[in-house]
Amino acid sequence: MTSSTRNPSKSTPSKSEFVQVVEKYLQEVGWTNQELMNEIQIGETQFYRWARGESVPRKAIVNRIAVSLARRLDRTRQKLPHDPFPASDEIDGIVNELLEAAGYRAAVKGKGADCSWHEIAKNRSWTLGYTEVPTLSQIPDKPGSSPTGLAIQYAEQIGRLLGVNTIWEYLTWQEMPLAIRERRVHGIAPFFLALPERFFDYRFSEACTEESYSLSAVIVSQQGNNFAVLEDLPNKRVELVHVRGEIGSWAAAVLSDSYQHQEFEDRKKAISHLLATAGRANDVIPIFLSDSLTCQCISKENNLQVIKIERLKNVKTAPAFAFHPDEEKLTTAINSAIGILPKIHIK
Repeated sequence: MTSSTRNPSKSTPSKSEFVQVVEKYLQEVGWTNQELMNEIQIGETQFYRWARGESVPRKAIVNRIAVSLARRLDRTRQKLPHDPFPASDEIDGIVNELLEAAGYRAAVKGKGADCSWHEIAKNRSWTLGYTEVPTLSQIPDKPGSSPTGLAIQYAEQIGRLLGVNTIWEYLTWQEMPLAIRERRVHGIAPFFLALPERFFDYRFSEACTEESYSLSAVIVSQQGNNFAVLEDLPNKRVELVHVRGEIGSWAAAVLSDSYQHQEFEDRKKAISHLLATAGRANDVIPIFLSDSLTCQCISKENNLQVIKIERLKNVKTAPAFAFHPDEEKLTTAINSAIGILPKIHIK
């Protein structure tokens, strides 16, 4: 029977997860173990006991370490004069990471920069949010099945390039900002259109289609005869119909100084209202707002007329992945993968 040539008694024991996390930050700030322990007024010997797993720091000590590291990280990461406290502003993420590494439950919901990237790297899977968008993503017919559509296929290809499995979670348009903010999902599938308003909530990847989208509208054909653009219709009679959180909602807000509008939770309810209102004997002309692709699909399904929006003719955007604003590493990786794959082609 042969034995290993390596002597187990001389092998270097692995460091505890907690100390590995702390040393990651120490390396970034150029600090030593001794300097950190002096800062929090704890003997350096205790640090090595944590490293060997002989003891676990109390929560109070973990919090003290997080505060000291955040102050030091502020000096390293700050971009004066606009961002003097980048780490302190995200200290909830540092606290959570240290608490979890020490074996405690996270104290707060917030998470630090590139948190999703580290989770994906650790688990080799990512969770993407999706909703129903014509051609790009459709809800599965059978519970438990994966969604379908061009954006779904494309995202799964990107996942394979990254070496990760793709898990899908259905979200309404209204649920997406909170799901991203709390990192309940790692990103949104590439049907999401980059708009100025959305940059407060998301970091977008590069465009995933060669074609650009414009803002458009649909109207019941009988009411839209002889009208090619929204502005040709009498302002006082027009009612803008849109889905809350979807691109049409943004368009309605931009146009709200000229028209009344009506908001709905989903597209089916919005189109039902459009058809019902147009069929009544009244002077209201309901107009559904959305992107050009969605409007084309809706017009075919319901025999409606597509019209342009002159005031928004210069708005051109394209589907992209959407991530938490602090997910720079994840966005960089996705952009690299987008450069390898052929982009989505909408027929």
